[in-house]
Amino acid sequence: MALYQRRVLATGTVFDPEENGVWTFADINGDGSQDLVYIKTRNTGPGRRVEVHAAKSYESRYQEYFFGQITVFGVENNGTWLMQDYTGDGKADLVYIKTRNTGTNMVEVHVADAASRYQSYVLQTGTCFNCEDNGAWTMSSKGDLVFIKTRNTGSGKIEYHVASKSSNYQQFTQHVATDFAAEENGTWRLAPICSGDFADLYYIKTRNTGTGMVEVHADSAASGWKSRIIATGTSFNLEENGQWLMAHLTRQTQPDLVYIKTRNCGSGKIEVHVTSRT
Repeated sequence: MALYQRRVLATGTVFDPEENGVWTFADINGDGSQDLVYIKTRNTGPGRRVEVHAAKSYESRYQEYFFGQITVFGVENNGTWLMQDYTGDGKADLVYIKTRNTGTNMVEVHVADAASRYQSYVLQTGTCFNCEDNGAWTMSSKGDLVFIKTRNTGSGKIEYHVASKSSNYQQFTQHVATDFAAEENGTWRLAPICSGDFADLYYIKTRNTGTGMVEVHADSAASGWKSRIIATGTSFNLEENGQWLMAHLTRQTQPDLVYIKTRNCGSGKIEVHVTSRT
């Protein structure tokens, strides 16, 4: 069976096109649904604070704007912004992985919790990672800090480095060269849900593909990121007018391929396009 061929959603949303931050999916109110979230990090209101905005759920087709909040974070762009349930209450907290100009001279993790409507920090810490920007910084669904190193790797391969949440990000639990050759023709993502202790690694290839279409490639965590579990062309034409993600929107076992289109939108709105694995 061909994978990632079936388009299950293609819709304009309630949001006007804007690229002053990060577009992603997260459960804002703890109802189990993945809302469309905009972390606005530039050109915010007079207080110059990072803002969080959300439109309701895949099931609602992102037509209802239901959340807008100025946060405790000052506007800055020295790292990576994420929505992640760090506290474990079912609601997505706002996470800032600071990788440049840090006070500790190490990569830092800062978290404002959903329970305070992003007004209070529940974590501000330096980590065991040296400051570097040769790849993608993210978190697994278990809250571990993950660095997917894509440039200047000692192994010549894509590398997967992990510092554990349980150690307050002071101890490494993985330093692995994967079977992916180092390349930057797309977006590197973790599976949105860990299949075991660690998350599978996905590569959404959007340039220079052999199939002439967007491709999805993945290595399994169970194999130590040495075994390819998927390598397929998809139904998406090559395009880079937005952000590509792997997300659990349709709630199938395997993640969906999602394109949040933020430029050149036919609808005149931010668009969400979803292709399920099967």
